[in-house]
Amino acid sequence: MKTRIRYLCFLVCSAVLLAAPLLLWRTDSAMALSGVTVMAELPPVTVSSLMSGEFQSVFSEYIEQNMPGRPLMVRIRNQLAFSLFESTPNSNYRMNRHQNIFSAGNIDSYLQYREPVTEAETEELVGNLKRLNALLEANGRQMYLFITPCKARYYAEDIPWVSRVMAPEQKPGNYEQLMAQLPESGLAYFDAVAYIDTHSFDPRVPLFYNTSYHWSVYVGNCVGAAFGDYLEEKSGFNLPEIEVSAQPCEEPVFPDADVGAVFNLLSDPKETYYAPVITVTDPGTDAPDVFFRGGSFMGQSLVAMITNGYFGKDVYMENAQLFTDRLGHLEEVHDYGEMDLAALMDGIDIVVIEINEASIPSMGFGFIEYLLENPQAAGLTP
Repeated sequence: MKTRIRYLCFLVCSAVLLAAPLLLWRTDSAMALSGVTVMAELPPVTVSSLMSGEFQSVFSEYIEQNMPGRPLMVRIRNQLAFSLFESTPNSNYRMNRHQNIFSAGNIDSYLQYREPVTEAETEELVGNLKRLNALLEANGRQMYLFITPCKARYYAEDIPWVSRVMAPEQKPGNYEQLMAQLPESGLAYFDAVAYIDTHSFDPRVPLFYNTSYHWSVYVGNCVGAAFGDYLEEKSGFNLPEIEVSAQPCEEPVFPDADVGAVFNLLSDPKETYYAPVITVTDPGTDAPDVFFRGGSFMGQSLVAMITNGYFGKDVYMENAQLFTDRLGHLEEVHDYGEMDLAALMDGIDIVVIEINEASIPSMGFGFIEYLLENPQAAGLTP
């Protein structure tokens, strides 16, 4: 009798497992996974691929990626790893015991697992910036640098213990090396690191949420407003002025809770989130034309200037995304040579380049070097 019961239980469990994909396929659209995945294609069947095992390998990967119910199963697995074992299901990020996440690249840069730039390398970087500034000035354009921080700087004690204890002996980091030379370079720059150190924000809002490796959108907007004031003072253009306040919100402003997206969790962690509220106090503007080049920290700060009518023509390039027309038009760009830079730079009055401290060794995403080597492609006269 016991043997029969065990056998029936085995059959029921097996039937449930085999039927699960058919029962869960309706959840696929609602549980779609974020991120970039190279999807396997259904391979053609040939004698050669069968005999070599190539077909079986690719077919197995295809079935795995297209199994009904897979997105839900992945989210359940990730949620268990995140909530119960306090581990990150994404190797690009690290998390401490209080579920405070960091970009692995930022930790490696800040703790110097990646060698920081040397004095000679910094001298070369600043030299290139000075050459680019001279090139732009000769063509009637102004250049400004916008320096942004990384989370590890302000939450160093929250970096996972293993990363801290294994870190090499610390020496002057990327930011410190850059700031040892930049003040004497004659270049115009706004240092958000120094600004954060000397200014206070709404005490309810953290500089960085546990659930994000970017600064909070509220703090980014505050810094962006300060950069707008700096730009007006230095450029000679009359620009709008804004005030930024914080308002509690039920749903976090992207990407204050990007942990849910990058980890593909079943449910987002709960925090008290605040949305920036922008009030334009002086709408007057000379509407100069501007070209922005930078990364995601720029997106949480300087985008507010574009959307609040600071400029005339705006070209905004964040990572591999190119936005124009007040962010209304988007293109993906992976090669400067494929862009019509001459048209994009035509009439531009101001060029802004973001430099995130973790990315100082590669600042500008190659944009600086490309303009110096190919000025004609951007409509610039050498």
